[in-house]
Amino acid sequence: MNAALHPADAFAMKTSITLRCVAGLLAAMALSGCVEMLYSDNANAQRQRAAERNEALAGNREASRQALPAQALSGEALQRLLAGKTHVNEYRRRVEDSKPYYTVYDHFHPDGSFQSINTSWRSDPATASVGRWKVAGEVLCITEMNGDSQDHCFTIRQEASGAIQYWIHQPGDPFHGLITSRVHLVRDGPQTPEFATVGSPFRR
Repeated sequence: MNAALHPADAFAMKTSITLRCVAGLLAAMALSGCVEMLYSDNANAQRQRAAERNEALAGNREASRQALPAQALSGEALQRLLAGKTHVNEYRRRVEDSKPYYTVYDHFHPDGSFQSINTSWRSDPATASVGRWKVAGEVLCITEMNGDSQDHCFTIRQEASGAIQYWIHQPGDPFHGLITSRVHLVRDGPQTPEFATVGSPFRR
């Protein structure tokens, strides 16, 4: 006849079984990729931002390798390309698309003020990003007052076709010396968006 377990022994046995079950569950989570749940939201967000930054860096490097030959601009020539002009940057998902899905209008006022609107969340002057722009030699710097208030600097090159290349000028940053955009349209004076982007402009 089997002897009954003492209550303390029974409790210890149940605790041991529970701990083994928990350990097994954690091991299964790790093997199935669910270990992601053990990280804090902040850690996950930081890892996601790092991955996105690395992907963007790789894209900029590839675009820089494929950039067409262009003439670097400086001084008065650069001023003439900017003052009173709006640089219209059209984004297309495919080269063959006849119309852009998202457009940005950057206006460089002759008095040094800067305004950026787009066809999505900043579609009129009331919601525009505003700031200042200045040229020093071959470097254009833009400071957006309702953004991060930091200088975002670029060197500007112009292709034989007239297209304008923006190259990042941030010494010490991994993106320094890489192309970031290519503008085909330059218009006189401030511009108004010609259409409204439906949904998120960055959704693939």
